[in-house]
Amino acid sequence: MDLLSLVGLVTKRRSDYISQAKDLANKYKTQPILEDQMAKQSKLLVAGLRDKLMRWDEYERSLIDKTLTSAVAAVILGVGDDKVDQKIEKAWPIIVGDMLPPLTQFLAETREYIDNGTLRLGDQTADFADSGDDDDDYDLDGAVPGADDLEVDLANGNNPVTAGISKAKRFLARGKTWLKLPGRVVRFIANPTYSFFNLGTYMVKQDQGYKEMRRVAYEDKRVCVDCKEYDSMGWQPIGTLPMPGKGCRCFDHCRCHIEYR
Repeated sequence: MDLLSLVGLVTKRRSDYISQAKDLANKYKTQPILEDQMAKQSKLLVAGLRDKLMRWDEYERSLIDKTLTSAVAAVILGVGDDKVDQKIEKAWPIIVGDMLPPLTQFLAETREYIDNGTLRLGDQTADFADSGDDDDDYDLDGAVPGADDLEVDLANGNNPVTAGISKAKRFLARGKTWLKLPGRVVRFIANPTYSFFNLGTYMVKQDQGYKEMRRVAYEDKRVCVDCKEYDSMGWQPIGTLPMPGKGCRCFDHCRCHIEYR
């Protein structure tokens, strides 16, 4: 399905997605639980496709549904009881714009792998129970891994963007297996919920009159240079810093948090 057709489809079904998202938010109550449950569903979804329990069109539609409903549910959890419907309307175009272009590409890639035999339907040689979370699978759209220390990279004559894209391509190639596929699905239906939860919280703080925000990095060995830079900027006018997972090479693995005053 091309991007234009997908946008038309989800626009027609927007009210259904919002209704399902409200049910999800009510069921799971918190963003970490929502993310965890959606991550578990990724293996079930991929297993259903591999084991021929669902047709391709059923898999495609289910992945689209889960991507959008989990994102909207995360916004709802971030918003709480503060003008929920109004804020969903504001968040909807952001969700569609962020998620549908890479999702369209991802679905096209997966279909190609099935058509050319890279992924064989009915293949029982791998056990999904043996697969864990794979933090090394990066999509090329929006994610440029590498550059743990930008100054060192530049001093050594390394281009972190070029190196990051090369690294991403290697990881993408390694993802052409049934065991790797759930790790990529997670990056659409589970991991993004953290960023969209923060978006919901941001909209509430903005309405409440907060004037400044700061993005605080999770200080460990895996924090990227971009997140370090945002952290070093300190307090900034509200709305001038991107949400966690945006504007950084951590992409959906980002765990920065936002503070307001």
